[in-house]
Amino acid sequence: MAEIERKFLVAERPQAESGQTVIEQGYLAVDEHGEVRLRRKGAELLLTAKTGHGEVREEVEVPLGPGAFAALWPLTAGRRVRKVRHYVPLGDDLRAEVDVYAGALDGLRTAEIEFATREEADRFEPPDWLGPELTGDPGFANQSLATKGLPTANGKRDHVEMEIVTGTETNGAAVPAADETAPLAAGRTYRLLDDEDAADGMRRVIVGRLDKAAERLREVSADDGDALAEAIHGARKDLKKARAALRLIRDALGEKVFKRENQALRDAGRLLSASRDAEVKLATLDALAAGPGEAPPGATALWREALAGDRDRIVGGEADGIMDAVEAIDTVAYRAPRWKIRADGWKLLAPGLDTAYREGREAFEALGENPSFETVHELRKRGKDLWYQVRLLRDAWQPVMEASAEEIHEFTEQLGDHHDLAVLAEDLDRRLQLGAAQRETLKVLIEARQESLLAEARAAGERIYAEKPKAFSRRLRAYWRAWRREG
Repeated sequence: MAEIERKFLVAERPQAESGQTVIEQGYLAVDEHGEVRLRRKGAELLLTAKTGHGEVREEVEVPLGPGAFAALWPLTAGRRVRKVRHYVPLGDDLRAEVDVYAGALDGLRTAEIEFATREEADRFEPPDWLGPELTGDPGFANQSLATKGLPTANGKRDHVEMEIVTGTETNGAAVPAADETAPLAAGRTYRLLDDEDAADGMRRVIVGRLDKAAERLREVSADDGDALAEAIHGARKDLKKARAALRLIRDALGEKVFKRENQALRDAGRLLSASRDAEVKLATLDALAAGPGEAPPGATALWREALAGDRDRIVGGEADGIMDAVEAIDTVAYRAPRWKIRADGWKLLAPGLDTAYREGREAFEALGENPSFETVHELRKRGKDLWYQVRLLRDAWQPVMEASAEEIHEFTEQLGDHHDLAVLAEDLDRRLQLGAAQRETLKVLIEARQESLLAEARAAGERIYAEKPKAFSRRLRAYWRAWRREG
């Protein structure tokens, strides 16, 4: 199929549009004659071959299944672009596809208009919001942008700089100029740095975790069950870190934006939860069998075989959910640089830290003598929030904050193991292929292990939540201010 297109830089993106789509594409092969690329456009997965340059090009597209796409995607590493495409009506049955690039190409905006004939393309009069024409310029071809980055020769760099510093609007919020989004490139380390503003650092941290989560999921084959399980586990941890950081800046972000982004990331995590939950059951049973007490070997082996079968079936059917999760993660990462964060410094961080500590302390006090599954799980979630948030601030006074983070981590691991054993016990009740006496023996082992874990967690919680919330906040504020003065 022949394409007839003209391409332009965008001087000022118009407000009128009929929709938008997140697009990511990576190149399997590129030479002077054409290209072979993978493209994920919304939920659509395509393998595309193109030949020719300029206004008229030949293109062949082949739909791919999620498994084939996931298997091929790692081969495009280092040759990718990410963008959001906005569809702008132009009249006369024409529309512009305006691409707003992200990542290393952040700030670049281009528009393509497709025509039915060469004559129609020649007659087209560009509207004022379109900038210099790029049709036939190889430096602005997506394959070149993916492999070489922004062009710097032949005077083109001046045009690119014009695009980067020109503001635009996305969903009513101003897109920052390049110097405002630069801190996002500082790295993915999950900690605030002494040479960055707190607001910039929080954006960087959140986007870094989201990019890492999406990368893990894209770059693994659906046919490799073990690797896929590991990628899902890593991506879920990245999402939890991103959500904890999001909760830290909730007040400054505003409730509407927070709820939208938190819901999107929670839904993405749920798309990845089934196989991870099945894997955890298997690991929990192995740990139980290896621990104190005597698990009936025959029953344990039979139960393990059933759990492994569940895990393999779930992993094999989760490819569609993975691609949906990646799209949701990418969408939040794209919006993050445009968030309006209405505070900075300690004023940005204090409300979230106070909430995490206060809610955790209340959840710990609510344990009682015989806590329910839900009560322990709530304490674990609040402890995880505090752990991730203390890790973000660990450079404020490393010896103290690192030790605090480690103790909170151990506390949440104990609660996590308690929770996993509770889930395993629920599964045991459904395993009627095991004898009643065998199930009872395993249930007694589970309850004994839970009791031991809860005793350890209680002792740790007494230390972690010993301070009153105001004292905790004052102490961390003193660390922060001393650290920033030194910086």
